[in-house]
Amino acid sequence: MARPNFPIDESYLIAGWLESFFWGFYTLLFGMSMYVIYQKRREAVNIFTTVSIVLLYVLATIHMSLALVRLIQGFIFYRDTITPILYFANISVRLNMAKDYIYITNLVLGDLVVVWRMYVVWGKNPWVVVFPLIMTAGELISGYGAISQWLLPHPNPPTMIKWGTSMYVLSMATNILVTAAIASRIWYVTRRTQAVMGETGSNRYSRVILLIVESGALIAAAKLIEFTLFKLAPVDGLVGLNAMYIVYESMPQLTGLVPTAIVYAVNNGFTNKDDYYTSHEPKSMLVFGSRSGFATATEPTAYDNSSLSTVGFASPSPDDLTKRRKSAPKMDEKIELAPHSSTRTSASIVESPV
Repeated sequence: MARPNFPIDESYLIAGWLESFFWGFYTLLFGMSMYVIYQKRREAVNIFTTVSIVLLYVLATIHMSLALVRLIQGFIFYRDTITPILYFANISVRLNMAKDYIYITNLVLGDLVVVWRMYVVWGKNPWVVVFPLIMTAGELISGYGAISQWLLPHPNPPTMIKWGTSMYVLSMATNILVTAAIASRIWYVTRRTQAVMGETGSNRYSRVILLIVESGALIAAAKLIEFTLFKLAPVDGLVGLNAMYIVYESMPQLTGLVPTAIVYAVNNGFTNKDDYYTSHEPKSMLVFGSRSGFATATEPTAYDNSSLSTVGFASPSPDDLTKRRKSAPKMDEKIELAPHSSTRTSASIVESPV
């Protein structure tokens, strides 16, 4: 069965429009994220993720600029000499190689941010991310190896295809693995708190959306589509299904958008902070004993989702305490409460499963 023909010049033209659209949205999100980070500059700011999203935006902007220059050259400068199809099919052009090097660097850096998120949600256990880091290193080597084939005196296209296939497979596998690990961990931890915190329909849907964003599922889906189209694309780029470049050219924007969205969601409290996943111990209920033998329990009225060990309690007003003393003057009851604090009191603690 013959594959449909999708010209490479048309593919690059659509890709340029789509990449500019994503870049505009990315610029807006990046500006909002940096503004929030600036406001929180006196608080603890994660240096790695902050520097990473800045580098990702710079690389994505440079990539889009080079893509625009290449579109101008292909459709205007070389339109009547080389023709757009032959120009875009020649991927050994130095301008295209520079753009591809940026693509690989952006891809790997974006994967590292998502791997970092996996490290965080798994309680900062370094052993969890060993294999994803090895795969990311292989992705970097394979990508640079594929592009660098054109720097050799006698380039070998079949070898380049093998390197490129390895890069796509490693990148796709890394993202699927990390996405599954993050999603399963978030699902497990949040499910343990549902019985205590309760859940409404809107909260359920919001959590699903945030789960998709935080796990990097969008990147994993895009890379799966990209790899499928890569296997269907012609080797020379002249005749065949060249739809791969629509996704290929947009990937630097997507690989920057998702990590930036994660940082924005965390800094704005839309999702859980780092210590949430490192302090998911069973929730405690304080039972206060009195000299009369009765027990007085308090229920939490405030909850900080940044840490499951931080529980706020409602403190009685002075009038309430006065009424209690008057109603039971002989009980000589002594109640010690720590209002809105996670500090343990002298009261006995009864663990309740989450």
